[in-house]
Amino acid sequence: MNEDRRIKLYGFNNLTKNLSFSFYKLHYLSNSEQLANYNEYIKNRYSADNLTTLLSDICHAIGGSILNIAEQDYQPHGASVTLMISEEAEPESLVAHLDKSHICVHTYPDDSPTNKIAIFRADIELSTCGVISPFNVLNFLIEQFDADVIDIDYRIRGMTRDQHGTKRFNDQVIDNISDYLSDIVKGKYQYIDQNMSISNVFHSKLSRKEVNLDDYLLSFDNCQVGSTKLTTIKEDIDRELVELYSN
Repeated sequence: MNEDRRIKLYGFNNLTKNLSFSFYKLHYLSNSEQLANYNEYIKNRYSADNLTTLLSDICHAIGGSILNIAEQDYQPHGASVTLMISEEAEPESLVAHLDKSHICVHTYPDDSPTNKIAIFRADIELSTCGVISPFNVLNFLIEQFDADVIDIDYRIRGMTRDQHGTKRFNDQVIDNISDYLSDIVKGKYQYIDQNMSISNVFHSKLSRKEVNLDDYLLSFDNCQVGSTKLTTIKEDIDRELVELYSN
């Protein structure tokens, strides 16, 4: 994050900064056996234990400390995890105040794939107070989920004051979420920004630029697929991506 864009504040920063993601990942399943294997793959990869590890990494990456963890796996699949976190003390600080901050994730596996394409969705919300900036893990999360379409929302609530006592409703200058995307992420995704800056509401949507079928046919898919069928599959995936990206 560009530190020179941060505004110098005085006293407790009671701004609540909320960064939320919806990650969409597609997979092509040609038969019931692959659907069963896919469900097992989702259940294992996105288990509550694995998601807890991911959220713990996020917490430490933004400079937070974990206060409490709640996790739950669901039947037949899906999971939720919530971390209550606090801001770690700076080395020169005598005490650290506890922030009303949290990180949570919910997964939504596709129970009824259409046209043999299953759409997995994971929602992550990172809500922080104090000096913690959720943008510190923006690119990390995108790379971790390697999703096909991503919705990102950023909203600031509350009020604080600068060194001169002037009310501030944001603690940094922000024009677009995409300004914080890495060159690697921008190379993989097309994106669009839609903002209501006057209300401190920012939105970006990303969609993968190129469709590589190896990313959509799971490793356990050993069936021989002809070139004509592969073309049809790619067209179906392209259509799904356009619909998710454009709503």
